[in-house]
Amino acid sequence: MLDPISSLLLQEIHHHGPLRFDRFMEIALYQPEIGYYSSGETRTGRQGDFLTPVSPGPLLGQLIALQITEIHQALNHPPTLHLVEQGADRGHLAHDILTALSQHHPDLLPTLHLHLIEPSPSLARQQKTHLDLFRSSLPLHWHAGLSSLPLQSHPTFFYSCELIDSFPVRLIRFSSGHWHERFVTQTQNHLDWLDQPASTELLNEINRWSIPPIEGFTTEIRPNVSSWLRLLSEKIQQGAILTLDYGLPAHELYHPSRFAGTLRTLRRHSPSENPLTNPGKQDLTTHVNFSELIEEGKKLGFHSHGLLPFMTALPRQAISLLRDNPPMSEKSTRNFQHLVHPSFFGQSHLALLQTKNFPESYQPTMFSS
Repeated sequence: MLDPISSLLLQEIHHHGPLRFDRFMEIALYQPEIGYYSSGETRTGRQGDFLTPVSPGPLLGQLIALQITEIHQALNHPPTLHLVEQGADRGHLAHDILTALSQHHPDLLPTLHLHLIEPSPSLARQQKTHLDLFRSSLPLHWHAGLSSLPLQSHPTFFYSCELIDSFPVRLIRFSSGHWHERFVTQTQNHLDWLDQPASTELLNEINRWSIPPIEGFTTEIRPNVSSWLRLLSEKIQQGAILTLDYGLPAHELYHPSRFAGTLRTLRRHSPSENPLTNPGKQDLTTHVNFSELIEEGKKLGFHSHGLLPFMTALPRQAISLLRDNPPMSEKSTRNFQHLVHPSFFGQSHLALLQTKNFPESYQPTMFSS
């Protein structure tokens, strides 16, 4: 008997024909109540399928709290500052940030509003439970999607950790002298690949990023980044976007050496050979094209600071913590090492800060040499 996600995918193929991979990915990851992320099951940490920079401990939240206080100062202490997180999982990062602020900058809490963008009712319930401690300290808001976030007239700080890597992608492959797009179809009673000639729209993106036409070269293009960033820009009149994720600038992401692309699957901390198996039961992820974020952000009036790997950016932000007396505990030191060591998150994960309508003199500590 087929599981609900597989049945839904086969039904859609039967009615509409082969699926673009981004549609397959959208259903597998985000189908309400049964998708990989929307089911509410534990996905991160040692009990889940993969670790994130939030998993080793609260230090990342402490560093983002420092960034928030710095932004509040740079904007001349506005009476209201909105914090927005998307892709918050069970709310651990928001909890770590608010804990750090309540311990070290309690005067800032009354100025804050926290908004979590969460389409999954199950995850929203877990977030509300996890953050219940802070209900008396500041207003907490939940929104089913970014479109329902109210237009913010006050300064806004949007942050995310490993959000964009899970946005659905289209898969392309160069074969027999032509670019093709990879679709998902049905062969007997299982899912299989079907390559079809790439559309003009897709060819334009291929040319935009100078993706090399090498026989067998396979990679990904993320179609909804520009519309997502445009919508976010409409919500933020003045503010900043902090993106923490794994990825590369375009010239490295689409380098000939990255012949097989970056699509990866994970289940119980182990990779799977086939992204079409166990839909809804395994993570699907690809590297972020940070050049796209920077270019699209510039069109929308954002100034980019960075791009830097964690191993460079986070130690700069952590200077005040590293100089504390007494020094950081052994547990916090291990947490910090997990964030910045090249063998963990230090080299694979990058930090990008984009500001809009900020003072020209503003130089974020995280990106100051």
